[in-house]
Amino acid sequence: MTEKRLLALIALLIGLVGGLLILNEAVRGFRGVSDLAAILSALVPLVLGIAILAASLLIYRSKYGSGGLLDIILGVVALILQLNQIGAILAIVAGVIGLVASEGGP
Repeated sequence: MTEKRLLALIALLIGLVGGLLILNEAVRGFRGVSDLAAILSALVPLVLGIAILAASLLIYRSKYGSGGLLDIILGVVALILQLNQIGAILAIVAGVIGLVASEGGP
């Protein structure tokens, strides 16, 4: 296994944990939903969690730079929206590892 693939695997696993933590918050937001505003506010962490999972998968599928950049942006958005701080920080870390993998040797 090359250095890039190992870094991509680590980024995938870290991004997976971060995305699942944010998705966990989305699932908790859907409990006891009674109106449209509550449904829409619960959709935000759901979309962000799925997007973080997809960006981490991009890193693993050898799109290191784009997946890493997406993970960083989505992690910052999750931090700004105060969704799940640990999940957001893990997404940012996965993005940084993805960018490091894109700069690695052949």
